[in-house]
Amino acid sequence: MANVQRLGTSDYVVLGSVLSISLGIGVFFAIRGNNTKAGYLLGNRRMGMFSVAVSMFVTLQSAISLLGVPADVYTYGTMILYLYIGVALTYVSGLFTSLPLLYPLRITSVYEYLGMRFDSNAVRLLGTCIGMLQTLIYMAIALLSPGLALQAVAGLPLWLSIVIVGIVGTIYTSIGGIKSVVWTDVFQSMIMLGGMLTAIVLGIMKAGGVTTVARVALDGGRLQFDETDPDPRVRHTVWGLVVGGFCNWYVSLFSQTMVQRISAIGTPKGAKIAYLLNIPMVIVYGLLLTMTGLTLFGFFYELGCDPYEAGYVSNRNQLMPYFMMNLLSPYPGVTGLYLSTLFSGALSTLSSGINGLAANTVEDILRPCLQRNRTSDRVVTIIAKVLVFVYGLLAIGLAYAADSMKGPLTQSSLAAFGATGGPLLGMFLLGALIPWTNRMGALCGGVIALVLNMCLSVTAQLYGHQAPTLHPAPSYACANNSAMDNGTLFPMYTNGSTDHEVTSMAPPQSKTAPTFHIYDLSYCWYGTTGMVIAVVVGVGVSLVTGRRDPKTLDPQLVFPFVRKLCNLKSRSATVDAENYKEVSMEGASCEVEKDVACKTRQHVSSIETRF
Repeated sequence: MANVQRLGTSDYVVLGSVLSISLGIGVFFAIRGNNTKAGYLLGNRRMGMFSVAVSMFVTLQSAISLLGVPADVYTYGTMILYLYIGVALTYVSGLFTSLPLLYPLRITSVYEYLGMRFDSNAVRLLGTCIGMLQTLIYMAIALLSPGLALQAVAGLPLWLSIVIVGIVGTIYTSIGGIKSVVWTDVFQSMIMLGGMLTAIVLGIMKAGGVTTVARVALDGGRLQFDETDPDPRVRHTVWGLVVGGFCNWYVSLFSQTMVQRISAIGTPKGAKIAYLLNIPMVIVYGLLLTMTGLTLFGFFYELGCDPYEAGYVSNRNQLMPYFMMNLLSPYPGVTGLYLSTLFSGALSTLSSGINGLAANTVEDILRPCLQRNRTSDRVVTIIAKVLVFVYGLLAIGLAYAADSMKGPLTQSSLAAFGATGGPLLGMFLLGALIPWTNRMGALCGGVIALVLNMCLSVTAQLYGHQAPTLHPAPSYACANNSAMDNGTLFPMYTNGSTDHEVTSMAPPQSKTAPTFHIYDLSYCWYGTTGMVIAVVVGVGVSLVTGRRDPKTLDPQLVFPFVRKLCNLKSRSATVDAENYKEVSMEGASCEVEKDVACKTRQHVSSIETRF
């Protein structure tokens, strides 16, 4: 790439200030005290619905989307906007499925549900392992994303970006617990919003106005909303992005990070409102990112120089930081503010992930050992804090390993998310949707779906057909970039007065490979594929090994509409005492039986009536 844009002192000051504020929030909540497990992992179940709603949103909207979606729009067009319709629909569905199912159970780890529903610690542990794998992969990509981009366009070493984000996120999460995670997410969301608006406003101004950007997007073939090809190999279609995106994202409602936040809200009404607030936030976020991508294309089109085609960036994921770093360079400190946007996106995902992993380890893996030794609640909290540090360091290491992944950031992350999340979603649906399935069905369905889905994902990375890109922006002005103008890497800006046309906007290659291969399946369908395999295998195995009598199942452990369809009468949740009898570490009234079952009997009836 051509000359790298260096950061100034003011940029480092701004970046350091933003990171210091995030760290300070963690210190604040550490001083206020997080000495109990319930306070550290769940905020004593008394957190506000608005702050939790923002945290839910920001956790899954990381630096991956901030860099990847604009680059995807620049390269492939606006079809990806349909993805956010699918994501919004997951929250609508969740209001009638996951929320009334999981919230009344008052659980700390979402995988406790699988153990209760299938009366099996093995099923619970399998779900825990798959969920933790999904979280680790997503965290690694989120942590790597800003590092790769900034290494190329700002000369910031890859290791420095990863270590800074990893260490800061690990420290404030470890000492502050869920409260620090939620409130830093709120702060970081404001930074992210400011960065996106800055990119859109300045970019449109430099490109010649909204009319110019819209005209260029239309002429350049970027405005695409009509791809309805039923072929599942086509990268982006309405069906793949809405239906496939729904299945890919629906599993997040059964993830540890999401359920941990919902469980931290004190009332069912607050939990419902948190879900509803995420619907407009997701739609607006998708629109802003799409507009950012169109602005990006409009700017370079009018400039007459495509940075990727000119060799100024090595991959299209670097287009956004390349654009922002040079556009903002005349304004001291503003470049540092944009870097803070990327770092905030990565921090929100990292902090939520490692906090959830610590909760899973304590509740699902270490719990039997801790209870046998009658470990005090204070010691358990200390163990959770240490685990946050361990998982933070592990995420830093995995971020380097993720460097070998190829393709757009959004595609890599959603492919990994769907490949692991699909089988997990299938296990939850087996339990909540089909009351007569058994533990063998859940185990076999989850394992087989995971193996097949991971094989599909890996072979697609190695041998999959690469989707054709749209015609790039013109490059006639790139030759004039031998000397920097106005201190930037861009050629002389022409205010849209250049006279140029794009002769052909249609990509020369076919949308799909000439022959059908399963590894050419669009990444949008990975979650759906894994879910279907898990459900089909689970149902088949349950039929062969013996259906469970639905009358023996607690109705609280299936979706509300399934209770009505199967005429299952509501009653307090009960759990086999032989499987779940244990000494509570809460020190309250649940001293003899497993705290989940005890807490459920105490709370589920009143909460269920409010739902």
